[in-house]
Amino acid sequence: MKKRDRAENYKDPDTARKAWTNFVAGSVGGAGSTSLSHPLDSVKVKMQTFPQLYNGGLHCMKEVMQKDGIRGLYRGLTPGVILSMTEASIRYMTYGICQDIVRKALSVETSEKMTLLHNALAGGLTGFLATFASCPIELVKCRMQGMLGITTAKRAALESERPIAMRGPAGVLVHVLRTDGLRGLYHGFSSNIARNTPGEMVFFATYEQCRFFIKRPGQVKDDIGPLGSFFCGSCAGIAYWVSIYPLDSVKSRVQILSSEGKVQGLWHTFWSILRAEGVKKLYHGVGYSIPRAIIGSGSHFVFYDTTRKILLRDLTS
Repeated sequence: MKKRDRAENYKDPDTARKAWTNFVAGSVGGAGSTSLSHPLDSVKVKMQTFPQLYNGGLHCMKEVMQKDGIRGLYRGLTPGVILSMTEASIRYMTYGICQDIVRKALSVETSEKMTLLHNALAGGLTGFLATFASCPIELVKCRMQGMLGITTAKRAALESERPIAMRGPAGVLVHVLRTDGLRGLYHGFSSNIARNTPGEMVFFATYEQCRFFIKRPGQVKDDIGPLGSFFCGSCAGIAYWVSIYPLDSVKSRVQILSSEGKVQGLWHTFWSILRAEGVKKLYHGVGYSIPRAIIGSGSHFVFYDTTRKILLRDLTS
């Protein structure tokens, strides 16, 4: 098919094929991007959860490296990759389904003709639905990344214990189930919903709109290439983190501190931070989320889009 005919003759894969294709591509993207951005993600979580321990990103990195060496920044990388692969595969599979739901409900012919509002609606629906599956994954990931900070904050109580993070995701999962039951896996559920619904609206709307703007006449959005995918993914990641960072700070604190028995809801935690620490602490570490977004989201979409094009090559050739 000639490039100039691509936009006119584009057809979406059926919903089932789009779902499993996005599932596989999301898994590949999650593995690749997490491998690159894990140290910055660990710093972000520690700074959000224990702002009193760190003066900034560099100070946080220095403290971690002094205590645990450079491998401290990569603690939990392997299970982190596994968790991110699982989370991303669910996220993008859900997005493909939600995109088709919105497209068909509003009688839009193809995904290429979906507007900014259409993609925002699909993203918001994705954020809401995917949270039911991703909340336990996010809880395990946050506790593993924040465990070094908890050990520092509770040294007298925890010095004799083996850090939960060292047991891997299975150990954290068993620990949560033993102490809090199945309900414990959903600590921070409301804060995840509050973050993910608007966050995914911004994320997917930005990504799709950037792809629309940079594609050439006659092309479809899948033709933008790896560099275009990196640029659009970076823009989407930056927009996502800037828009929801305070809610992400609250979510991280709720999910990690629940391991200490400090179970607080979304709004109680939010107002507690405002009263005790001020609005500035809600943005503690936001500067490190920008390079993390560029590296993480940019590389994610390079892996994701490349894999997806390979799996759908009979439709894209």
